[in-house]
Amino acid sequence: MNTEQAPSRIPTLDGWRGIAILLVLFNHVMNACLKNVSSPWLATGHHGVTLFFVLSGFLITANLIAGPIDLKRFYIRRFFRLMPVAWAYLGVLLLIDFRVHIVSAGAIFSSLFFYRNFTGTAFGSSTWHFWSLSLEEQFYLAWPPVLLLAGIRRSRWIAIIAICACALYRWAFWSYYNQDLLNCQTQVRADALLVGCLMALFLHDPVLRSRMMKWSGILVLPAFGVFIFCIWKFIFLPPLIESISIVLMLTASVLHPKSPFAKPLSWRWLSKLGVISYSIYVWQELFMLIARGQGFLGRSLTLGVCLPLCVLGSYWYLERPLNRLGHKLSERLNNKPRAPQPHPALENESTA
Repeated sequence: MNTEQAPSRIPTLDGWRGIAILLVLFNHVMNACLKNVSSPWLATGHHGVTLFFVLSGFLITANLIAGPIDLKRFYIRRFFRLMPVAWAYLGVLLLIDFRVHIVSAGAIFSSLFFYRNFTGTAFGSSTWHFWSLSLEEQFYLAWPPVLLLAGIRRSRWIAIIAICACALYRWAFWSYYNQDLLNCQTQVRADALLVGCLMALFLHDPVLRSRMMKWSGILVLPAFGVFIFCIWKFIFLPPLIESISIVLMLTASVLHPKSPFAKPLSWRWLSKLGVISYSIYVWQELFMLIARGQGFLGRSLTLGVCLPLCVLGSYWYLERPLNRLGHKLSERLNNKPRAPQPHPALENESTA
């Protein structure tokens, strides 16, 4: 029997996830209600997804380097963490499609095989939000083997080079990709994930961690200002500076969880929202589509009652039990308990 105490969960990271899903929901609700979002302050969806990406890169990397990297364990847990809810959503779309045509075979195929971010809206919008899930799955397939083979030091340089390459490529072809159908491709969005990875690798070094302890509290307010500026300035294609500002704020909240900046992230309602954010993200698009064709009362019932009930059902009866099953299976197949985690942030699961 393993008597080691599991590390506590850091509520601030769930709080960040809660903020990310609120940014996505706000944008999508505005689209469902107004049908045409022209103000940058209403188009917050891509900034919420960028926040998800940075957080995911940070947590996945921190989790992997916490102990010996075990790819089999990692992929088993990722599968049971993400696939059941995503497949359930796609299954519901197929059932509905018998009566109302809302999904195509191409949409299902590209969502199942993780290239939805390269197909645009050619297959309809009911699965378009799977673009971010596809990009994350591509990241899961590529980054852990790189980290295992290259090691921490070399992986830092690999991450730095890849971040710079992505940012330079996006800058060179900004006018082409700065539109709603092309701004989700991996080559112009992967740097957000890698920025989170790089920060996790930096914090693994005691010297760099000590420096971040000193400077993160000072840099957090300028970083917040940059993030607000990016929301105002960039609607479709977030720049590298936005990902850097996010990772600085995230790091400050992890290293200084009792600071005035980080305390609101630990609010219970925000943390709980972050915990169920994956189910919210997967299911919300269907209800947004339904709400667009309704009046005020219909939209209120669809988004205010039906969506929350569906999300809670998905989380309690699908996402949570199968996530636990994945953890149990990974332990049994490896026939050994996992090494102790050195940092409590690592207990927070990442989602898209």
